[in-house]
Amino acid sequence: MQTDPRTNLSNQLADALSNRTVEPDTKREITITFRVSTAEKTRLEQRCNGVVQSDYIRARLFDYPLPQPKLTIPEVNRQTIYELKKIGNNLNQQTRAINEALKIGSQPLTREVKEYLQTIKELTALLEQTHASLSQPIAEED
Repeated sequence: MQTDPRTNLSNQLADALSNRTVEPDTKREITITFRVSTAEKTRLEQRCNGVVQSDYIRARLFDYPLPQPKLTIPEVNRQTIYELKKIGNNLNQQTRAINEALKIGSQPLTREVKEYLQTIKELTALLEQTHASLSQPIAEED
């Protein structure tokens, strides 16, 4: 019996999001501890770069693919992105309205209209740049 492609996709997405490289049925029941110097601990933290230390060590030791670091977008950035998207939508609506008015001939293409469209284009580019920089995730501290 062939599985539903949506189920396969859902499972693949769940695997990717869970960042697991080990089969879910494999239980890790044994704890191993070892000592390191302060310099070694610092070096390990630098190499982990946002990845959980145990996942990093396990990946290096057993040749698993390195997991992706835990990344988050700060809440203040989320709120700002939301507002920027609203502003961007308004600019797009204005641009569409002007272009439609030009198309049907109810608005002449004057120098002022050209300048206004150029200003909207520049504002849209700035919004996109700001959105991109605010969308950069930061490593989550454990």
